[in-house]
Amino acid sequence: MLRFGSFTVISGLILLALPSTGQAAEPLYSADCGTDNLLDRKVPTGRQDTRGNLGLLTDGAAAPEGAQWDAPVAVIFETGAGSVTYDLGQPTPVSAFMVQADANDSYKIFGSLDGSASSFKVLGEIDTVSGHGLRTRTIVVNSSEVRYLRIGEGLGDNFYSISEFQAFCKAPTPFPPRLRTVDAPAARVVSRPWWKLGWWTNDVSSRTEMCLAIGGVVLLGWGWWLRKRGMPEFRRKLRDGLLITLGVLSFGAYWNFGSFHFGNYIHIWDTYHYYIGSKYFNELSYDRLYECVSIADSEDPSLRRRVELRKIMNLRTNVLGNTREVLAHPEHCKDHFKPARWEAFKRDVAFFRNRHGVKRWEEAQTDHGYNGTPVWNILGSALANTGPATYPQVLTLTLLDPTLALGMMGMIWWAFGWRVLCVALIVFGTNFPSRFYWTGGAYLRWDWLFYLVGGVCLMKKDRPILGGFFLAYSTLLRVFPMFMFIGPLMVLIQEYRKTRTLDRRYLKVIAGATLAVVLLVPLSLATSGGIDGYVRFKQNSEKHKETPLTNYMGLRTIVAYAPSEVGKVLRTDKLEDPWGAWKEAKVRTFRERRPLYGVLVVGFLALLWFAVRGTEPWVACALSATMISVGVVGVELTCYYYSFLTVVALLYEKRREVGLMLAAVTASTGFIDWAPTRFLPDGAPWSWMKMPTWLDEQYMWMSVTTLIGFGWILYRFGFPPPEAAEPAAAETDSSGGGENSSREGRRSRHKKKAAPAKTEAA
Repeated sequence: MLRFGSFTVISGLILLALPSTGQAAEPLYSADCGTDNLLDRKVPTGRQDTRGNLGLLTDGAAAPEGAQWDAPVAVIFETGAGSVTYDLGQPTPVSAFMVQADANDSYKIFGSLDGSASSFKVLGEIDTVSGHGLRTRTIVVNSSEVRYLRIGEGLGDNFYSISEFQAFCKAPTPFPPRLRTVDAPAARVVSRPWWKLGWWTNDVSSRTEMCLAIGGVVLLGWGWWLRKRGMPEFRRKLRDGLLITLGVLSFGAYWNFGSFHFGNYIHIWDTYHYYIGSKYFNELSYDRLYECVSIADSEDPSLRRRVELRKIMNLRTNVLGNTREVLAHPEHCKDHFKPARWEAFKRDVAFFRNRHGVKRWEEAQTDHGYNGTPVWNILGSALANTGPATYPQVLTLTLLDPTLALGMMGMIWWAFGWRVLCVALIVFGTNFPSRFYWTGGAYLRWDWLFYLVGGVCLMKKDRPILGGFFLAYSTLLRVFPMFMFIGPLMVLIQEYRKTRTLDRRYLKVIAGATLAVVLLVPLSLATSGGIDGYVRFKQNSEKHKETPLTNYMGLRTIVAYAPSEVGKVLRTDKLEDPWGAWKEAKVRTFRERRPLYGVLVVGFLALLWFAVRGTEPWVACALSATMISVGVVGVELTCYYYSFLTVVALLYEKRREVGLMLAAVTASTGFIDWAPTRFLPDGAPWSWMKMPTWLDEQYMWMSVTTLIGFGWILYRFGFPPPEAAEPAAAETDSSGGGENSSREGRRSRHKKKAAPAKTEAA
């Protein structure tokens, strides 16, 4: 009987200890459990990655439901590691929480008895809710006795905020409790029109460039029309004055008229990648940048938790992931460093981390790493290793690109004269995809463009060997300029088929290119780890080739487009890599449509074949620049490399309508970005005209307009209208840079080999 009674008592205790098996756990309360807010007016004892007045979290005041996520009443959590910790003063049972926070993010609530880092356990998670802006939600959990409470470590869109946090031993009635409401602006569901923003913002700058491009279309179209009808002297002078004005304004607009990045000149994100990537290339290669930065950050105790929650791009697979494996094996990174180099690396990383700000630094680890070629690394590594990362050093390095840009414009003036220069300035300054926003104020990101344009200028001035050297150097810096050689090779084939001889000018171009390879490649072996550096670069390039990006442009981007597979449909924050499904769909669709891509490539090559017949080397190279967008082998370029349109603009020397077409292309890119019909409501009669605002769709349409422009230019060179008999460059510049100044000498030297020249436009 005693044994049976003991068994009954023990069984009863076990049953009482078991949690409820119902859908929701029933909280267990102590006898003296109240409904007061345990956090009322409390000041936090710990914080990480937060910005704002922390007193707002516990002041008993909330924003109106749906208020803007970053309204003054809210505290901003700058990263997913952001958190706030409170001390309740003594162990206290808690079972209910109320939070007003950004609607599309979830937040964890932790509890601990002693406050040590390892003792915090998850009590519950505040989930996302429908709607926009700050929204209130509640959660009831099993009663737990804790002294310390922590909220944070959000998951969502990387824009985190909380305006009120309350904790209760027992949920009050009503729940959530009624709170004092303070004024706060409503959430902005759509962006405000640019004309309602403050003066001279990024949007206003974009619209200004679009207007300048439209002005270029009008002016160049007017000039083209006047030339066909005969241009009176006073109109020519007016046209020239307006052309100079428009060229200068376009160049100024590119730099945002001195506003640069609207608050700073240095593009710290891009510079971080190319400075650290090149300086420590022998230790980092192409795939260890973010891993080693995470290890360096984690050695600062105040940053350890942030790194544990950090998302980084896996540079071996281009897939977003966590840092657990990285932190578990720091030797995989540190074994590549000598102790002194590791300490120098940590100091340099700290410089860039402090310049980024908390949120931007975390986001910077999700990019696609350092991608400089072994030849780029020759100068990039040497200059970065001149000393530790300091503001004066980094500023000096980022001033190299503006120097190269000015040198490029000077070479155009020298080779083609001021009229062609003005057209090039309009195209360079108003093309939306290659705005200053992307690579302006960065570290040696325009060197390839300088040598690309410079090579064509040198050929124009009868220096084919040096011109070929420049083009090959540009190719060794960025690879894709190799498409500039397609036209010259076509001309050599055409000439050999007709005359069984080879044009010496083109042979000199090839010789100059060969010289560049012979000199620069061996030198790069010493700075990039020998042949293995090229093997790793090849692997890195192949990986990027199969990794779609939202700002890719080109023929492949168009072919891989499907309305049901765009970012606004497939992107989801529920995945560790929110763009994973979108990337897979793009790759899959392109593979299915590869035959279509091949047919289109052949079509563009055929247009180029006819366009380069009988042309001079510089014309053949400038026409070949259009093939950069076609890709030929499935290559896609990020939008900022479309500054190569500057080379195509040099063809204005031959045909005036080239400038008109390119200005129309750049104007269209600005218009697509503006998307003025985006405000049309869904379901309205004209809703089919609603323009996309997501980058992947916008850059696809910019690719369409750019390739239409290129196709038209190639067609006009290949099949010129029969009535166009006057050379385009009959208007020579006073500088002597016009076509007539040097064309006749070249024709006389190569008269026996040159094919009959095509008729050029007025």
